[in-house]
Amino acid sequence: MTKMRTKLVRALSVMALLFLLSGSAFAGPGARYLKIATGTVGGTWFSGGSVLASVITKEVKGANASPTIGGGVSNCRDIDANRAQIGYSYSGTALDAWQGRAPFEKPLKNLRYIGNQYVEPFHILFLAEKGYSSLGDLKGKRFSPGKEGFTGKLVFDCLIEECNMTYKDFGKATYVGFPDGALLLKDKHLDFYAALTMPPNSAFMDVDTFSPVSLLEIPEDVIDRMVKKHGMERWVIPAGVYSGVKKDVHTVGYSGGFYCNKDLPEDLVYEITKALWENYERFVEAAPASIKEQIRPNNALLGTVLPLHEGAYRYYKELGMTIPAAGMPIK
Repeated sequence: MTKMRTKLVRALSVMALLFLLSGSAFAGPGARYLKIATGTVGGTWFSGGSVLASVITKEVKGANASPTIGGGVSNCRDIDANRAQIGYSYSGTALDAWQGRAPFEKPLKNLRYIGNQYVEPFHILFLAEKGYSSLGDLKGKRFSPGKEGFTGKLVFDCLIEECNMTYKDFGKATYVGFPDGALLLKDKHLDFYAALTMPPNSAFMDVDTFSPVSLLEIPEDVIDRMVKKHGMERWVIPAGVYSGVKKDVHTVGYSGGFYCNKDLPEDLVYEITKALWENYERFVEAAPASIKEQIRPNNALLGTVLPLHEGAYRYYKELGMTIPAAGMPIK
């Protein structure tokens, strides 16, 4: 299986490189060339960005696009500096960029919003036998907030800050990814794991077959503050997502969507936004099963924390959609 996965990643890398090198052949001479900043090869963002590049090249007259690898933070920096013209990021990351909060050194005011693709919820997992029911129950417990650099860790840091807690309130912290975190939880070397991922996550499903996994509910007042201050969305994880989850769990999540540089022409971004949503089934086909149902035009304005680009704004207004206050265009 590992060899097959390695071969697949290599094949995708070669395809992406060929796409980058041959992109100018698709739209004819004089076409505007657009770089789409995505994520790692084989990931959700790379797949979605590759689809967007294909849709733009085929459907938007005079435009030619291709995907580049990246990440939420680097994509914001690249789009702001016009090293890429469009790209994925999380709503919270984009808001941090806009306001110049860490890890950004200064406000990135060249960013504009195009639209949401999906919302990924934050949650705290633990073995149901532990019986935790509040954040206070987690004091002194061994935990993992994910790896350094994981968006889930950033959300966990925001959460404990809003609850007037610090890492000193907990037990030993172990910085590991999902597979290792799940194994440590299963072997009872961790008491809880904080994650930003769409449940059920395959690594924790394996734990759930061994011992029921449950999730911690975040208090409503904390959710309110995190939504207001950190660009998050309210989210409800349904009962039954793991065998130990007996009722719906209220939490927060980050929108994963497309952003662009403010200097792209209005008509161009209008046509890109239109092509994106008139061909949304292609994004659904390329997406993992956990987010397929979210990719719909009526969800396009979830996660709006920055001004919309004028072209995207015009498209949504034509559809009669209500524009969030944060999405109103600015010059």
